[in-house]
Amino acid sequence: MEQTAGPLPTDDVSHVVYLGEEAVPLFPLAEHCELPSISADVLKSILTEEQGYPAQSVVIVDSRHHFEYEGGHIKGAVNLRDPSAIEEFYSRNINVGKQIAIVFHCEFSSSRAPKLFKHMRNLDRLAHMETYPELAFPNMFLLKGGYKAFFELYSELCVPREYVKMSDPKFVDHLRVSSSSLKRSWNQRSKDFIDSHCGDHDAPLIDVSNVQQKEKVNTTRKCPISLRFNQQVL
Repeated sequence: MEQTAGPLPTDDVSHVVYLGEEAVPLFPLAEHCELPSISADVLKSILTEEQGYPAQSVVIVDSRHHFEYEGGHIKGAVNLRDPSAIEEFYSRNINVGKQIAIVFHCEFSSSRAPKLFKHMRNLDRLAHMETYPELAFPNMFLLKGGYKAFFELYSELCVPREYVKMSDPKFVDHLRVSSSSLKRSWNQRSKDFIDSHCGDHDAPLIDVSNVQQKEKVNTTRKCPISLRFNQQVL
């Protein structure tokens, strides 16, 4: 495959190789997960290309705090933690979204990574409200168990070969500052988006999880930021 420098976020993802339109990777999914998820074993197989998976077409998004990421991360992962970073990622790569797969994770993949996953899927749904269920980035996954589960099994695929917990007392000050900044980012982003796109802040929610036809969605005076997913995201 021809290697292409990734126009992705602020991090270096020049290792990414875009797949052809007919070569979209599909990975075995972990069971009993709200969002499409893959196991540490499957990600290891992708990274080592043991099963013929295209490792160079997979972008691993590590959504942990920077001190956690610097303390040890999966080889090739990029550190994207807030909504603005995900929005930039989406806008700059929308034309190649179908040709890559994205794996999100945080420490346990129980809060931060799912939140970013859903935010990016919301962006995609909003961009394709009139062509549902089309998506620009159809191949998105969570890493089940997060960095903890992966590190416990395959620390040799992490750099450095360490695991810094979010609750590590040595980084309590870093955590306080980073968490506060992240909270402000989410709060401000939501406020700005609502102010820009919704004149009626009390408009009812749009639930696209059960939408089968675009005619069923009435977008009149609906606030796009209020999209929610009550069922498994498709």
